[in-house]
Amino acid sequence: MWTVGTAFSRSVETRAEWLRMEFVEIPAGVLLMGDKRLRDASPPHKLELRAFAIGKYPVTNAEYAEFISARGYENEMYWTAMGWKWMRGRIGQEAAPGFWHEPRLNQARYPVVGVSWYEAVAFCNWLTDTENREIGKQENEETGKQIKFRLPSEAEWEYAARGADNTRSFPWGEKFERGRANTAEAGFGGTTPISHFPSGVSLFGVWDLAGNVFEWTLSKWGVNWQELQFGYPYRPGDGREEIEGSGARIMRGGSWFNPQSEALCAYRSRYLAGARGSNIGFRVTKA
Repeated sequence: MWTVGTAFSRSVETRAEWLRMEFVEIPAGVLLMGDKRLRDASPPHKLELRAFAIGKYPVTNAEYAEFISARGYENEMYWTAMGWKWMRGRIGQEAAPGFWHEPRLNQARYPVVGVSWYEAVAFCNWLTDTENREIGKQENEETGKQIKFRLPSEAEWEYAARGADNTRSFPWGEKFERGRANTAEAGFGGTTPISHFPSGVSLFGVWDLAGNVFEWTLSKWGVNWQELQFGYPYRPGDGREEIEGSGARIMRGGSWFNPQSEALCAYRSRYLAGARGSNIGFRVTKA
C-alpha cells in the first residue's frame, strides 16, 4: 500500500518534474450537447467551443499528495471564499481527502477520491501557482503568458468525451460494452488504475471519461441538490461557470459504483460543492 510521505515525497525540483501532467489538445469545434433521452440533458443543441487542453487522465493520488505536501490546505490564496470557509470549518480534521487511507482506493496511480468541489478548485489554483513558479518561468518569459489550470466546464468535458463527430453516446461509440469502463457492471467494487481501460479511450485520446470516478466540473447545477437551476440550452455567460458561491455543481462520467446509464457522455449528475464521495474525483484543463 502506498502512503503519503514515502515513495512520493519529492524535492521542489523533482516535484516540478512530477507535476508535468499529460494533456490532450482539443481543437475548437461545435459540440452537439445533450441527449433527448435524458430529461436533465434536453434539448440537444449546438454549442461552439474554443480550443482547450484537458488532462489525459483524472488527477491521481500521487499528484494530489503533492498539494498536501505543499501545505495547500493551509494557504488561503488557493481557495474560493466559500471553500476557505468550508475548509476552516474542518479544523481538527486531517488535511487530506476523505478515504485517504483506504487501501482499495489510495494507490498512487489510482484517481484521487473523496475530494469536494472546493478541494478540486484549490488544487487547480495551487497547480497554477506551482507551474508558473517552478516549471513555466522560461516559457512565460518567452510568451508573456501565464499558465492557468481550472476544472473543465461541463461543455468542455462532454466535447472531450463525445468527440468532434458528435455521434458517440459513450467515449468509444454508441453502445455500452463491458470491458471498456469501470462501471458497476464491471464488478471491481472500487477504483482502478487510470490507464486500465485502453479500449475506453475517447476519440480525442482522453482516458477514463466513462466510469471509475465521477468528475467535478466548473459548472453549476443550482442553489441546492434537488432543483435544476441551470438547464439547457447551455449558456456559458449566464452565471453557471462562476467560480464563487456554493450550491451544487455538475459531475460527469459515472463511476465504479454507478450503472452504465450514468456513464453516458451527456449524463449530468450533481453534488453539493462541499460534499465528498468514494466515487468522486476530478481532472483539470489548461489554458
